[in-house]
Amino acid sequence: MAGTVTITYSDHATIKYVQWDWTSDGSGDASGTDTKVIAGVPLRFATNPSATAPTSNYDIVINDVDGIDIAAGGLANRHTSNSEHFIPGGDADPGAAFNGALSLVVSNAGDSKIGTLRMYYR
Repeated sequence: MAGTVTITYSDHATIKYVQWDWTSDGSGDASGTDTKVIAGVPLRFATNPSATAPTSNYDIVINDVDGIDIAAGGLANRHTSNSEHFIPGGDADPGAAFNGALSLVVSNAGDSKIGTLRMYYR
């Protein structure tokens, strides 16, 4: 997999986020690994397609250092033009903890499509 991924971080005191801005390659894929070791519990994931919208039902996986998708499949089948969000485990149970660099994998997005994933965590 190739494509391009640009990663930015926000380290606010209470709620932090990682943002992955991606562009898919000719196969419809993009991947990239964080350059920073982060630790926490995911609270919410938000996906935003750009004007060059991904193909309907594109998929995103965020693997931790153990190769486990910390979104547990919740970022599969994203909408082509609407922003969407996913709360892992529901409001009461925010999801599994992570510690280390995370790897973003986008698939089935179409040729040269653009999108953003933001993960809020604490």
